[in-house]
Amino acid sequence: MKVLILGIGTDIGKSFLVENLCRISSKITAIKPVCTGFENEDKNSDPARILTALGREISEKNLNEITPWRFAEGCSPHFVNEEIDFVAVKNFCQKKILESGDKTLLIEAAGGVMTPINNRKTFLDLAEELKIPVLLVAGNYLGAISHTLSAIEALKSRGVVVEKIIVNEREKSKHSIVETLKNFTGVETVTLEKFLLFSDSFK
Repeated sequence: MKVLILGIGTDIGKSFLVENLCRISSKITAIKPVCTGFENEDKNSDPARILTALGREISEKNLNEITPWRFAEGCSPHFVNEEIDFVAVKNFCQKKILESGDKTLLIEAAGGVMTPINNRKTFLDLAEELKIPVLLVAGNYLGAISHTLSAIEALKSRGVVVEKIIVNEREKSKHSIVETLKNFTGVETVTLEKFLLFSDSFK
């Protein structure tokens, strides 16, 4: 299985999901092609945490293998380099898809579905080009329903298959949005906690 991990926004739980899935089986691997807010010495950066979860050394070589586009400034990728080569990003992902063989490959995006990669292309464009299923990570904050439904509509408009919606219920709320999202989208929707609880089947 090859899947693209997208979020309805940034800091939504994508990296936490990827990190935990990588720990459950040696048959799961991951990449995060583009990362902002990266510091070389930070062992808690997203790429470093992925390497740790995979049992690999945090080295320049290994970082380049999973995250070639790394930038120090914590902002949308197009702000730090408006000329990021979209075709190169796509080709890198496709190369990793082929190299992963029978392993499950997780490709983690940066930011949200519509986050710009450069001045012309977004991660929605990458999802359309890669033609692999998406796991969409959502939050449960006020407004998350609208943001999630908008993301789903955008993905569907490009013919992208959303395999699951995974709701990160880290905000205290007396209302769960899981059933609401399932009802409006027809997409299987689970909480992040439940998904990870039964993650042994995700291989």
